[in-house]
Amino acid sequence: MLSRSGLSVGSVRAVMTAGAVLALAACGASGDGRVSPGENSAQARCTDGGGFELSLASDTGGQSTPVAAAIWFATHGGVQDLPEQGWHVVDRNKDGVTLRAGARSLHVIQGSDRTWQVDSGTHCG
Repeated sequence: MLSRSGLSVGSVRAVMTAGAVLALAACGASGDGRVSPGENSAQARCTDGGGFELSLASDTGGQSTPVAAAIWFATHGGVQDLPEQGWHVVDRNKDGVTLRAGARSLHVIQGSDRTWQVDSGTHCG
């Protein structure tokens, strides 16, 4: 089955499995619990958890808005325990947009075709 981006769900999972770096992060906190420069307050509150980063094969074919990208990824991205609803923007900067739903955060970037794709995510304890 093809997604709206033109990739099959299996291809998305393959890219995530093969190209993703499953980096167990502390939701942006440094190892000693201090907040690194540039972290937003939502990340700073997280003291334990995990995360992932994706190596995107293409910067085109995403969704029309950051929230739509989060919902699509939660449904089709192959990462367990991501809520399919409740995503809202918590930070926006030159590097992209951070969205949160409960204890989960996703970071989305805008591609050359002006559509949005998830490139990383975290969850807090």
